[in-house]
Amino acid sequence: MTQIENINLDEETISKVGLRLSNEAVTAELSIGSRVFEYPELDKVFIMESDLYGNKMPKDSCFLAFYGQRGLIGKHLKVETLKNSSVSDIKKIVEDNLES
Repeated sequence: MTQIENINLDEETISKVGLRLSNEAVTAELSIGSRVFEYPELDKVFIMESDLYGNKMPKDSCFLAFYGQRGLIGKHLKVETLKNSSVSDIKKIVEDNLES
């Protein structure tokens, strides 16, 4: 079995936030071994272990990705912030960054 190194989202975080592995094709480069999760209750909002260009996210961080007016965009997010944010908090981050 191949072990994926440097996973930023552990099982505790995935469970606490309610993330689900995404089967949807996102229009982003992904680094090898990086996963894409669907954020619960928000349509077309993803939590990724790499940024849109395929760069692995730094330790203890992830990438919040969503579709804006010009396609997939996003924001760097600390895992601790993700764990402590409500759906409303994440929705506000998305709405505040839609014009980017």
